[in-house]
This record gives sequence, structure tokens and C-alpha cells, in this order.
Amino acid sequence: MFRRRLTSGIAALVLAMAALAPPVQSDDEAFPRSFESEGVTWVVRTPVVTDWAAFRSLHGLLPVESAGRAWRLPFEAETAVDFAERRVRLHSVRFGPASGAPVDGLAKALGGDLAMDLDALIAALPPDFEIPAAAKAAPQLNFAPPRIIVSEQPRRLMLIDGPPAMAPIDGTALEFVVNTDWDVFHDTRAGAWYVLDDGQWISSTLLSSGDWRVVTKLPDDFQTVQLNSDWPQVAAAMPPRAVSEPLPITISYEPTELILIDGPAQIEEIGGGLRHVANTSSDLFLYGDRYYYLAAGRWFYTKRLDRQWFAVRTLPAAFAEIPEHHARARVLSAVPGTPAARRAAIEAAIPRIATVAPGAADAVTVPYLGPPSFVNIEGTPLRRAENTPFQVIQHNNFYYLCHAGAWYVSPAPQGPWSAAREVPQAIYGIPPTDPAYNVTFVRLDAFDDDSGRAAYVSTGGYYNRYYTGSTMVYGTGWYYPGYHRGSAYWHYPRTYGYYGPWGAYWPYAPTRSETFEIDTREVDWEWDLDGSKRRVYDYGPRNRVGEIYVPPAPTPIDR
Repeated sequence: MFRRRLTSGIAALVLAMAALAPPVQSDDEAFPRSFESEGVTWVVRTPVVTDWAAFRSLHGLLPVESAGRAWRLPFEAETAVDFAERRVRLHSVRFGPASGAPVDGLAKALGGDLAMDLDALIAALPPDFEIPAAAKAAPQLNFAPPRIIVSEQPRRLMLIDGPPAMAPIDGTALEFVVNTDWDVFHDTRAGAWYVLDDGQWISSTLLSSGDWRVVTKLPDDFQTVQLNSDWPQVAAAMPPRAVSEPLPITISYEPTELILIDGPAQIEEIGGGLRHVANTSSDLFLYGDRYYYLAAGRWFYTKRLDRQWFAVRTLPAAFAEIPEHHARARVLSAVPGTPAARRAAIEAAIPRIATVAPGAADAVTVPYLGPPSFVNIEGTPLRRAENTPFQVIQHNNFYYLCHAGAWYVSPAPQGPWSAAREVPQAIYGIPPTDPAYNVTFVRLDAFDDDSGRAAYVSTGGYYNRYYTGSTMVYGTGWYYPGYHRGSAYWHYPRTYGYYGPWGAYWPYAPTRSETFEIDTREVDWEWDLDGSKRRVYDYGPRNRVGEIYVPPAPTPIDR
């Protein structure tokens, strides 16, 4: 369900810190660990890692003890990373020669497998571990600040993806704003605007920032909407009722960040001249005469909170000295040169593997809103499909689909599709200014001609997380206007206003917007923020294959 975002900076910070804690290691991941075989007990301690070649083959020394003796055994193992569980399976473990060590008995005890916590493994990598060259810094990222609003009073942010796109509701004088995550209606007869806000209705004569008033009487046309199965959220909010005094709303048509401070800023010392604003859940700092704010992994500064913000070129060294157990230590992953920043970059470079079995591509279907329409991708010979939420790219006379971390190819934009045996090099020249940039982080890994099985690898950029050469950032920083036609709309990955709760790259970040926190997935709402999918809907319940939108047919789009 949706939950109104906490307006108390202190309460929100407490929740953020609770979410900050990494998952507790399970018993089969923590060290030391005991194994038994043929009456012999082995105690295995934390591996000493010397290399993680291509993030697939782990090399190191395994400290073990048995019968009062101890060894450090050279070992090699293949690895399989489970990002959801944040664990690494070491399989096919092989031991090198060690004086007097009964490695055969240990191998039997382990059964060839060993589990390890992902974060512990990354932390165990040697200081000279080099991130593969394939994980180089992304070019042409945009670091210009978005619109940044600071409020010392409770306030919400309504983001509209460009100028409001209106679509009429059949049989009524009502129309609604298609390109926003809010339920916004306009009565074309009386000219009033209505917003369904957390179970109650608020109204204003203008679609503008400011105070909206609660209403308990709606135009009769809303009764028609109530009976329409396409609008279950409206039916659930009828009859209108007053629940609470509405908070002021800031409406923005551009990328925007909202900083909520619980009253006048309360400044607390951190050390080294660095201070932070304690009564906000945002990462807001004060150093010298400048405020510093972290959003989507990027730093911005201003001398006054009500003035213009600027991109930070060089972050003061004091940020790297934030104690690891401080409430703001989470920002260390966005501070160049820190161990946390290095760990974040390493994790983003770890490949995720997607396999496509023979015949699996037959189930892939790509819907379009009308006949397939393509637009040029600047600086390349490629064209990108614009009227589908799928990422379809035309190269010469073939069409390439990047879906769920794998590549497919077809001689026609609608398919049929087959697993791609090769991907044109031109695709990897797509610039960050294009919304298809993230597909450049998906590559063919292997294709078995005998079985027809294909394997593909993707890294952090596919999930909208990019390496700057020193830290990870979320989003390219470029704004991609969403696509809408009639009542159908989807948006592309956003950099600002929607991301993990503290802006820095952090693997435990739940998704949320500046307006709502999400507890569970809704029937009529979906928040796909990882860059691999885009949120798509055709009011109300969406027809979908898996999590991908399929437009209804034969309902006309232009209505």
C-alpha cells in the first residue's frame, strides 16, 4: 500500500537508519564454520582472498583447523553470485598442495561447496584488486543540479513528466493527467482540479503549487468514474470524506529534489569542520559557509538554502573522515577515495548472468501503440522504437531487443525473436543522452551452437548505476521525457526525485519517491526503478506479460 511520506525529519531518519543495516549473515555464511566428515571435525575461518578473476574464479588461502593443527590452504573456486540474497556460492572448490594437510578429508567435508556473504567477500578483496577494464567510467554523465526545493514545513512533491498531458474520460466532462504518478482530474465544465490524495479528495481552481482544500462533494461525473472498473482507486475513495488536513503540494514539471527539514535547521558537529543538519532525512551538510547536499550519488552546494545550487567539483577532504558508525556514514560510498566508494564500484562491476534456453525466445512478444515507430539515436546509425516500453533498436535491416538482461534479434520489429548470436558494435556507441544508454551494459557472454543456449552478462549501468571513475552515481543525470499517447504513458529511468532513500549508491536501498514510500506492490501501480524496466500503465488495471505492459486490443488509443 502507499504510505504518506513521514514529514518529521527525525522520524524519517530513524526509519532510514533502520533500513541501512545490512542483512544478517546466515549460519551457513558466517565464519568460523564447522564441518564434519568421517568422524573428523574441521573449523573453517574467513578466506583470505588474493584474486577474484573476472568475478568468476576466486583464488586465495583458506584458514582451517582440525585435531589441534592449523593450515592456510591455497584454494580456487568458481563463484555464483545471488544478488537478491547477497551471498556467493563457491563451488568446485579445489585445494593446492599444503604440507601435512589432509585436503582430501576437507574436500569431502565441504562437499565441494562453500557459501560466503557478498559484502564480506567484497571487503576481503586485496587492496590492489583491479576492477575489470569493462567497468570503465561512463562518459558524458550529466552533473548539472536539478531543481532543489528546501522546506522547513511539511510538504509534498508532485512530479509531472513535462507539461500535463490530458486524456478525457468517456461519458464524462472529466479529464485526467496522464503523465504523473498522482491521480489528478480536471472538470472541464467548472474548471476545477481534483486530486485523490491518500484516500481523500482535495481540490483547487489551478493546477499549481500551494494549498489545496479537502472536499467532501465531487461533480456528479465522478459517480460514473466510480462505476468504471478502470478506476478502482476512485471507487475505494467514494463517498468523499475528510481524513486529515492536507499538506501543501509543490508541483514541478522538471526533475526536482525536495529537502524537508523539521523546523529550523539543527546543526550538529561531525568533526574536522564538517557539520550536518540533524533534523532532516536528507543528506545535508555544512562545511565552512557552504551547504552540501547528496542526491543520486551527486554532490551539490549552495551558500543559502533558498538560493541556487551548483555542482561540486572537489569535495572537501573532511567528508572522507566521517566516522563509519556515524548516522551519515552512508554517504561515504559517494565520497571519492573511501573504502565504501571502492566497494560500491566493485559490486557494480560484478556481472549478472542471464541465460536463454533454446526456444525460450518464442515466448517473447513486443507490443506497440499502433504501427512500430522509430526515432534516430543521435551520433549513431541506429534507430530506437519509441512507441513500445520494450527496448528495440534497429541496426540496418535487423531489430535487436534488450530484455531482462539478454539480447534478441529479429528481421521484423514485432518478431519472432531469437537469442542473438552477436550484437552490433554500433549499439555500444549509444550515448548517455539517449534513454537506451543502459543497454550498452549488456553483452553476449557465450553461445553454444550445439545446444542453442545463450548467456549474456550485464553490469551496474544496465540497472541505472554508473561509475564516474571515483564513485557510483544513480542515473545518467539527463532528463528523458516520457512517452504518452491517448491514455497510455510510460517514463524512462529518472535520476532525480525517484531513487534509494539517501541518494548515495547503496545496495540495501528500498525504492521510494519523494512523495510516497512503498510497502507492497499495488495492482494499479508499479515502481520499476532499476533501469531495466519502465513503469507503464493504461488507466486502470494494466494488462501485462510478466511485469511488462501489453496494451489492450482492439481498444483505440486516440480517445
